[in-house]
Amino acid sequence: METKKRIFTLWCNFQLDKEVDLEQDFKSGVNLIYLLKQISDFPIKTFYKEPKSENEMKENIQIALKFLEEKGIEIETSCAQDISEGKLGSILDLLWEIVQRFFLDTIKVGELTSQKALLSWCQKQVNDYNNVEINDFTESWADGFAFCSLIHKYKPELIVDYKMLHVKNKIENLNLAFNIANGELNIPKLLKAEDLIDENNKLDEKCVILYLVEYYKAFTKQERTTDDNTEKHENEKDVVVGYVPGVFDLFHTGHKSFLSKAHTLCDRLIVGVHTDKFVTEYKRKPVHSQDTRKQNIMKNMNYKDEDIIFVGNVHLDAVKKYKVNKFIHGNDWEISSYKKQIRYYEDGLDKMGVTVEIVPYTRGISTSKLISKSIPNMIKYDRFLFNLDNTLLNGEEAMPFAPELIQKLNTLKKEIYVVSNNNRYTPLGIYKILQNAQINITKENIITSLTHILHFLNTNYKDKNVFVWGTEDAINWLKENGINVVTLNDLESKKTIDIVAVLYRNDYFYKELVTLCNLCKQYPYICGNHNTNYPDKENILPGTGIIIELINSCISKEPIFVCGKPNPDMIPLNLKPKSIMIGDTLMTDKALAFNLNIPFVHVSKKFKNADMSHLGVMIDYLTINEEMN
Repeated sequence: METKKRIFTLWCNFQLDKEVDLEQDFKSGVNLIYLLKQISDFPIKTFYKEPKSENEMKENIQIALKFLEEKGIEIETSCAQDISEGKLGSILDLLWEIVQRFFLDTIKVGELTSQKALLSWCQKQVNDYNNVEINDFTESWADGFAFCSLIHKYKPELIVDYKMLHVKNKIENLNLAFNIANGELNIPKLLKAEDLIDENNKLDEKCVILYLVEYYKAFTKQERTTDDNTEKHENEKDVVVGYVPGVFDLFHTGHKSFLSKAHTLCDRLIVGVHTDKFVTEYKRKPVHSQDTRKQNIMKNMNYKDEDIIFVGNVHLDAVKKYKVNKFIHGNDWEISSYKKQIRYYEDGLDKMGVTVEIVPYTRGISTSKLISKSIPNMIKYDRFLFNLDNTLLNGEEAMPFAPELIQKLNTLKKEIYVVSNNNRYTPLGIYKILQNAQINITKENIITSLTHILHFLNTNYKDKNVFVWGTEDAINWLKENGINVVTLNDLESKKTIDIVAVLYRNDYFYKELVTLCNLCKQYPYICGNHNTNYPDKENILPGTGIIIELINSCISKEPIFVCGKPNPDMIPLNLKPKSIMIGDTLMTDKALAFNLNIPFVHVSKKFKNADMSHLGVMIDYLTINEEMN
């Protein structure tokens, strides 16, 4: 159930372009309505966007369920109540019904429909590939070959070493497919390799189907239906022709993501590239010429030449010629202002039935930022210091674009370091997790608060007895590196103690906590970091900082030394010149950069004011900086 919950949550996050909790964030009905508006022709405009009472929340849920009933989905009598109470089972069942109705039921292959049609489509795509046989939605995908073959069928340039893949390298194959699909095809990374190869925890086939639907959408032009019995419209007036005018200078991830989203909103997408003359008159002289900008779109998006045109500030001719009925633009414009800018009413586009849809831009990257250099020119730095959790890793899974970014930096021959407050794992343990996640950083370049503690103890308490409150891995690592460690078990033998080291630990009893407080009162103590929570992708885990606050509250005594970020002493002096810090946290990552007097790049999907929303943006900056230099 937990795996299924995680996968469907990720799918909802992708559809809604924000993070949701299935058991909490559907109770008000608002997110359910927004989900239906995103994936269907949901017509209701009036509902409680900020419900103030339980009745208003339930009314929202009823609005959504009534719409689904009208679409032929049978709704259980208890469904509304279950959603309002956050019952996970009912919510997952409802989400599956939505996927079935609005995605699977629209897939037709010959006489087949729905899941059988999807399976048949997958089989046909890999007919010419050896070692690939698709018979189901579970075991046939476990070695990763089927996913890689699907991608190679449509985008062979994305897996140039396809012939070098081996069926025995299951994890590598799966991670390769998942990373490419996510980074290059805008397919959300719903699955992870362990989901498919864990024989003790058989994956629900619905999870694989949900993921494969995104492949189908990415590789085919799905017909848009509003009724279970709707056939594909032959009449031209029923075809949705989208139109996206823009500059598209220094083509980057933001452009790519935006055009991918726009393409899903129509049957045909016309891209209007603003002419050099028009851009120069109203904005600035573009870096790339209009012909280069058009070629960049064709190369990166695989669009046809006839679907990319040159335009100025008048769009009426394009609307008439291509029978455009939908303008699509990013959310850097408010819709009424954008209508004014495109002469919506002046040219009578409203009377022609043209609609306007605003979609989210990728935060953190823009051509203007590249040119203005408000983001440091990263190509000039020799060393890249990365935070670990929520920057490179989410749990033990790679953050989006992390493997690709590290590969890019390795290609550029940059020095790459991990600088983490994580002392739950040893540096070698972190290295192995990074390797499993396809993030290639050498183990010698992993700096953690645990290595900082080792340095402090060797410098100030050489050959002294250190009581260590931490994980078994951390304790054993300190012992292996020459520290005289005293543990709770050693206290019975009346071993002397010179100092206490408080690290992260998640398996203690109350009596042990009492012992720790008393030891800290009697002896000087240090701590591994002051973080109040330990990063986790599913749970809120109290961190070392909470234990320190507890100790201080009990004995009114603070640690004599705090290791880890933002303490600049954890970074060797030879790493400080020509370095740049990348992280997601202002209190530790940015503060460390400030203390080291080096630039900081804030990467976070959570904070709207972050420099960039994901690491794919940084790949673009590096590539374009490389070209401009």
